[in-house]
Amino acid sequence: MEQQVNRKPKRKYIIVDLEKCVGCFNCLMACKDEHVGNSWLPYTDEQPRHENKWINPVRHERGKYPIMDQCFVTKLCNHCEDAPCAKACPDAVTVREDGIVLIDPKKAVGNAALRDSCPYGQISWNEELSCAQKCTMCAHLLDQGWKEPRCVAACPLRALKLVEWDDDRKEEMVKKLGLETLTGRDGAVWYRSLYRYQSVFIAGSVACTENGMDTCAAGTKVVLVKDGETVAKKKTDVFGDFKLDKLAPGSGTYTLKLTKPGHPEKIQTVELAEESLYLGTIRLD
Repeated sequence: MEQQVNRKPKRKYIIVDLEKCVGCFNCLMACKDEHVGNSWLPYTDEQPRHENKWINPVRHERGKYPIMDQCFVTKLCNHCEDAPCAKACPDAVTVREDGIVLIDPKKAVGNAALRDSCPYGQISWNEELSCAQKCTMCAHLLDQGWKEPRCVAACPLRALKLVEWDDDRKEEMVKKLGLETLTGRDGAVWYRSLYRYQSVFIAGSVACTENGMDTCAAGTKVVLVKDGETVAKKKTDVFGDFKLDKLAPGSGTYTLKLTKPGHPEKIQTVELAEESLYLGTIRLD
């Protein structure tokens, strides 16, 4: 007789890829379309038309002209495994076996403590209904057989993706894809390329004189050293530009070394503060 094995149900996770998101806000509009004017009880009551955003792509800029970039960090409820809201109001919050965290819409009425329990500000207050609300991961749709919540289905570039993993698979994919959490707390929302939001870069343009003419120093080897160790290296592009990324904000003093055959080596000290740094044009001669 076969022995029955009680398997833990797979948890649902949303992966947010900062490299793919272009800030189209389709996810926000799809969430509004699904929840404004619709009461999906007992999962949640209707979302107010304005102000409250259960999912919100936030623009983040780095650098200064002419070398700068931007990304959009899509923020939503983390559906924490060890949810602070569930600890603060255990009678009003349910953590499902699939990882989705739900607020009881009846017990959320007048419950300001529930609103304030989220350290990440992802529980909003519905002034019209006087209740605390947040993202439900469209649990009412998933329970009906939908494969994705509305925000994920509406993303044209698949910057949002819903996956189901058991614990072993999750650990494997977190390492393989380089996933990180925005909050530092384990939960259902994981990010790829989060360095574009959390890190800074050092950039510059390199020029030189060749055959009596000023020109872009393409192919210059750029090495960044800190405390005697190389932390980044790159070659300048056809325009002589370089960008050394994934550096910690406020990480202090670095040594920048630039070498190009036929030109003297250039070494300079760079001080990195909290913001990304553009060094301007650096001449090799």
